[in-house]
Amino acid sequence: MGRRLQKDAWIVNYYPFHIGDYLSATRHLSWEEDAAYRRLLDTYYTTEKPIPNDLRAACRLVLATTETQREAVRVVLDEFFSLTESGWINERADREIDAMREKQEKQRAKANKRWHKPVGEHGIAPVMPQHENSCSVAQENRADAMPPTPTPTPTPTEEKEKHTRFAPLVFLKAHGVDEKLAGDWLTLRRAKKLPATETAIQGIESEAAKAGMDLSKAITECCHRGWGGFKAEWMKISQEQQQSNPFAGAV
Repeated sequence: MGRRLQKDAWIVNYYPFHIGDYLSATRHLSWEEDAAYRRLLDTYYTTEKPIPNDLRAACRLVLATTETQREAVRVVLDEFFSLTESGWINERADREIDAMREKQEKQRAKANKRWHKPVGEHGIAPVMPQHENSCSVAQENRADAMPPTPTPTPTPTEEKEKHTRFAPLVFLKAHGVDEKLAGDWLTLRRAKKLPATETAIQGIESEAAKAGMDLSKAITECCHRGWGGFKAEWMKISQEQQQSNPFAGAV
């Protein structure tokens, strides 16, 4: 993901676009919905912030002015984004943004290491003669003499937003749920128009514990049974029904 300086502000001007993945996931979209999705992604990558919860505000960001265009924005948000307290987020875009930040951090560390070279011992002549009065920025032995990466250090507000943004896929993986399984459940959750918030997932984890299961097992049951959520009592009822009619559901 690249950035460039324009009018004293850093903006994203490139992000990975996987054509095959995009086409396979969006062939069913109308022209208006496809345009809405691309504009929403551009806005998401440019601002690195969630799309506003308010549909009217989201439409203004992508210049959706007609009723058809506004409806297209609503449809795309429901299908490809997850609603959180901070706004609509896109897990795939979040992974790309996190990867870009990690890459920039490595570049910054590498540059700092290069500019903070240890001072040579006394009596050892430097490889190249130094000009004591030189004002060349490139010769200053400081990391801030030349920007190490094209991205400036995030402000406290940006850092706060980065750490407060909730990514359900990352959360589920951190709690032992397989990535593919987590993705299947999040797709199911979106189809039912249920936001995958941290509170919702923690509620499922709590109910799973009541049923003697871990989160991964509970999510597996949700996918098998088409459940957007999970309750311990649902499993109890299901087990009782299975015991009373062991051939239920048999082909």
